[in-house]
Amino acid sequence: MSDTPQADAPGRRRGRPPRASRGLTREVITLRRQGLSLRGIAADLNARSVPMPEGRGSWCYKAVDRLLATQHARDLETEMDQN
Repeated sequence: MSDTPQADAPGRRRGRPPRASRGLTREVITLRRQGLSLRGIAADLNARSVPMPEGRGSWCYKAVDRLLATQHARDLETEMDQN
């Protein structure tokens, strides 16, 4: 049982908050849906100087893959499908 009642409140997600903004995550999902590879998305983000969510380093395919695998991205993708 949790010591923090708000952690068990309905609709409240447990765990670490997302590092990537909603806008960045939506953009990456959109690029992937347009058929870009993970490497292609990383190259596009680097070419446009889009910073990594942590604020350091450059985009690589693994970073794009990790972002798309987050619960935050899956929830946003489901939301995009519903609209």
